[in-house]
Parts: sequence; structure tokens; C-alpha cells
Amino acid sequence: MVMLDADTAGCVCTWLNNGGALDPERRHILQTRLENLARIVPQISAPSGRRYYQRLHQLALLILSAPNTK
Repeated sequence: MVMLDADTAGCVCTWLNNGGALDPERRHILQTRLENLARIVPQISAPSGRRYYQRLHQLALLILSAPNTK
């Protein structure tokens, strides 16, 4: 879970620092983490943990659906 969080946050940070662009490698990483989150979130029993990872999933989804600006 820690690496899932860290990888997703790293890609988000890169996207922000690059003016809304991700290189193909990071896009692939973020897509993979999005798929992982989709599988894992329903299994989280703690409400606060579930909410956190649901927001992380939503953030990854928004970034991947945004057009690359570069």
C-alpha cells in the first residue's frame, strides 16, 4: 500500500511540475497504479483508509484523462 501511494503521488507530482504532462513511462506507471487501486479499494475495511485510497484513485483517473500538455 505504501508503494502504491508513493508511486501514484510521485506521478502526480511530476505531472504538476511538468505543467500537466507525463512521459510515457510515468503514464504507464500511473495507469498500472490506477488498475491496482481499482482492485484494492473495495477490500479496504477502514473507512478513513478507503476514503484516502478512493481519492488517490480519483486523482490518478483525472490525470490520466487530462490531455498531455507537452
